[in-house]
Amino acid sequence: MADTFDLLLTGGTVLNPVTGVNRKLDVGVAEGRVTAILADLPRANANKVLDVAGCYVTPGLIDFHVHSYWGVNPYGCNLDALCLATGVTTTMDAGSAGPVNFLGFRNLVSESSKTRMLGFVALAQHGVLNEPGELLNLGFADSDGAAQTVGDNRDIGVGIKVRLHRKSIGENSRAALRLAIKAGEATRTPTMVHVGDTAISMSEIADTLRPGDIITHCYTPQKPSIIDETGKLLTEVRKAKERGVIFDVGHAGGHFDFDLVRRAMGDGLLPDVISSDLHGRLKQPGFGIVGDLPTTLTKFLALGLNLEEIIARCTINPARVIDWQDRIGSLEVGREADIAVLKITDEPTTLRDSVGGEWSVNQRIAAQWTIRQGELFKGKG
Repeated sequence: MADTFDLLLTGGTVLNPVTGVNRKLDVGVAEGRVTAILADLPRANANKVLDVAGCYVTPGLIDFHVHSYWGVNPYGCNLDALCLATGVTTTMDAGSAGPVNFLGFRNLVSESSKTRMLGFVALAQHGVLNEPGELLNLGFADSDGAAQTVGDNRDIGVGIKVRLHRKSIGENSRAALRLAIKAGEATRTPTMVHVGDTAISMSEIADTLRPGDIITHCYTPQKPSIIDETGKLLTEVRKAKERGVIFDVGHAGGHFDFDLVRRAMGDGLLPDVISSDLHGRLKQPGFGIVGDLPTTLTKFLALGLNLEEIIARCTINPARVIDWQDRIGSLEVGREADIAVLKITDEPTTLRDSVGGEWSVNQRIAAQWTIRQGELFKGKG
């Protein structure tokens, strides 16, 4: 234990799904690292004491799907301040940059942000686009370049991204999916696949993916979906889940349907990862129906997951998907001090989905504080 602490969090409940800890403990931080997690740490040893009674002290949250290449990509938005106000210490940009402009993402976003900002490299040379779609011309697909980019940027490049919806890719889905998986195989990293309004079936997509690859927007109401007309999971989707394909929420503006989520979860498909897909084309202010990651997490609290299950899906689970579990996703002595202080607030809240559904609940998950590399930021609450 350190003799002194730069910051001491007292009175809170430490909740760490990795270690199974869920009890009242103090957390001491010094020189940007967690140096003690014990009951009743001496306050006299701390330069700053923060009373977090009534709160949960968790690993820093990981938002696994965002678009943060702001000022360059049409989907990009400046997320640094919002992340630090909502308990998020790490994000994964989902393909806003490709082989020809990933260096810009590194210089302009990753290296200039206090939030740790990692990125999936797009199969498309220039990253995801709006008009025209990035792979309507398959000549812009660069499997070898995407793989090389991940290989050259292992400190921030975590995998490959491809969007399969028709607006982005037309009828090129099957070829692009195989090119993206080829890049993932070359780098031994996961391939993240955007589904919803695809020219090929969900069954084919699920059947093609490797263990560790990711279906993002897994609860999209856009056809083809993961459930059939009777509300049951597709056989190929179930088999994909069983062999280790990752199912990521990727909420966004058009990919979350309360009824579909209930049906899919009721038939056994719980999400592996809960993410927001915050991006610059969501209706402002406040990023529309998404809001932020804690708002997305609150939806799963209402849907029946307990807090420990929810926190695992935005900390250690996404860390494991990209094989960073030794660096992020857990609150342990010796680790970098990336910490979220969260509270379940008793407050009437209206939650919204992508198809006009509304749900009035009486509790929400609110970020009170964020600690990133030992630096303290006030939460938006």
